Amino acid sequence: MTIHETTAQPSAHPYRSAVEPCPLDCDGLRVPYSGQTRMRLALSCGLSHGLIVIDPAAQDLIAIHCGDGPLPRLRIAAGEIALTWRTSFGDWLRDALRACNRDVAIVLHPAVEWTLAIRGGLASVELDLSAGAVARIDVNGGCSDVQFELPMPRTAVPIRIAGGVSRLLVQRPAQAGVALAASGGMAALRLDDQRFDAIGGSARLETRNVVPGAPHYELQINGGAADLAIEPRELSRSVAPSF
Repeated sequence: MTIHETTAQPSAHPYRSAVEPCPLDCDGLRVPYSGQTRMRLALSCGLSHGLIVIDPAAQDLIAIHCGDGPLPRLRIAAGEIALTWRTSFGDWLRDALRACNRDVAIVLHPAVEWTLAIRGGLASVELDLSAGAVARIDVNGGCSDVQFELPMPRTAVPIRIAGGVSRLLVQRPAQAGVALAASGGMAALRLDDQRFDAIGGSARLETRNVVPGAPHYELQINGGAADLAIEPRELSRSVAPSF
């Protein structure tokens, strides 16, 4: 097994500017693409004020742009890429009070089928995976102010969120069905054209286009949900969530 570990160096952040993105110059935050077809991306301490995107123009397997935030440690072993942020209390307090968006951008190669495993939760994060393929998503630690842009599934794709949800938007192609299973109750749920003010306990719901045996998403939430919207992209809100 080959293991490579590096501490990141500062780099330009091409995804923070409204002008044309600058060329990638990650200086240690770049892993070349070498024909991989499946990879697992593991974040061990969550992510806040960030973007994870499958970029159709990406040349690298993964490129991480840190902005002004703390720098991660990158570890590669076989089919897994692991990212860890070593933050002090001062770093955490600074990030919690920061008003800017997308301080970290993680750019993934579109030819890879990605599995995402995130510990520590997501806060004010956009996951734009619509230009690639996803095998599975696991989030442990909950989600707050998060948006998922999903691609067309190739099979039944599980999305597991443990720790509860607050203000989550899930968008997917109109042809892709979603089966939702939740425990801990839900408030303010929008499931395509269905609206629910409150659901107590455990519940299982589906969009109308879920077909047994056909590719779809299986979203499971443990710990309750408030302000959850699941919708096809054609019906996307004209105003994006404010992160």
